[in-house]
Amino acid sequence: MDNTEWFSIRTLTLPATAIALLLAFFIVWFILRMQFSKQWAGVYGDAVFTFIFVWKFSLIVTDFWSVIEQPLALLYFNGGTIGVYLGVIAVLLQFVWKKQKIQFDTEGVTASVWAILLTQSIYQWFVVLLNDNPVKSEIITLIVLSILTIFILWKITVHTKALLIYTVGLMIVAAFQPQSLWQTAVGVSMALFILGYILIQQVGGRK
Repeated sequence: MDNTEWFSIRTLTLPATAIALLLAFFIVWFILRMQFSKQWAGVYGDAVFTFIFVWKFSLIVTDFWSVIEQPLALLYFNGGTIGVYLGVIAVLLQFVWKKQKIQFDTEGVTASVWAILLTQSIYQWFVVLLNDNPVKSEIITLIVLSILTIFILWKITVHTKALLIYTVGLMIVAAFQPQSLWQTAVGVSMALFILGYILIQQVGGRK
């Protein structure tokens, strides 16, 4: 989906996609806090903080000289698409680094799968609601991802299958959106699939 709207919070102006992402993070954290042990909401919160921190300060990497000339740019800008990917990579490395400390069990993997699916779906829903994209792509996004998410969380208990079906479904939905399969959300979805698969294999290997 294309970002078509911007929102001002005092002196800070944010694209609708950033607002959608922040709302998705909060709602998913709350769902995990209610549905699972509070430990997993904490793990998710740490991952969100890492992502936002790296995404925000990746401007140092993507536009180093602008930051040197105007340090306050860090308050108003971020690393854009490259920053998003750097943030996702940082989260992946964080899980690899802390995997022994976190000790994912079956509940932890289930919570992770929920987090991966819900973060993407809720983000997509808010992107549709906050922006003005072609009506056809918006309707397809809302209906397909809603049905797909509810079906997977309700009916599919095999974690690997759930992740695979969702990722494929999201790619199909993305094909009807502006930018099609070349948008950042698709690349992030594939990275999250890899993260989920690694966590599932880790727990399976300990059984």
